[in-house]
Amino acid sequence: MYLKHIKVITIAVSLLVLGISLTQNVLVFSFNNEIKTAASFDYFFMGAIALMGGGTLEQIIWLANPLSLIAIRQLVKNDGKAVWYSLIALSLAISFFFWNEILGSESGSMAKIISLEPGYYLWVLSILLLTIGIFINFRTSLKTILQS
Repeated sequence: MYLKHIKVITIAVSLLVLGISLTQNVLVFSFNNEIKTAASFDYFFMGAIALMGGGTLEQIIWLANPLSLIAIRQLVKNDGKAVWYSLIALSLAISFFFWNEILGSESGSMAKIISLEPGYYLWVLSILLLTIGIFINFRTSLKTILQS
């Protein structure tokens, strides 16, 4: 029963933080000498089609979202692959921190990232909490098996 609570709390808190992140701005960037702010909600839903606009690298970073959902599914199924999916998702999300530019338009023009906003940090936090919860779940599961 204890493992079920860990799973439920992990999933609920991770999704709650993700939901909160979608209400925030994700970054501020400069494009054509104009300062613009990007909403997390927009990036979350438009990320799936980034490849169509030439955003191959942006698409790869966005893959952290479906990988997190796969990790949640694997956690529910008690499959150890959840650890790997969440670690890959976390690595992708954190890697965006080191970017200096993003695709500014479909023409391939780049926009300079000025700052990352709370939406980005909350997004990473949601994946980090998922990863930690998955580790705790499988560590506790392993202890239970070994004590039997």
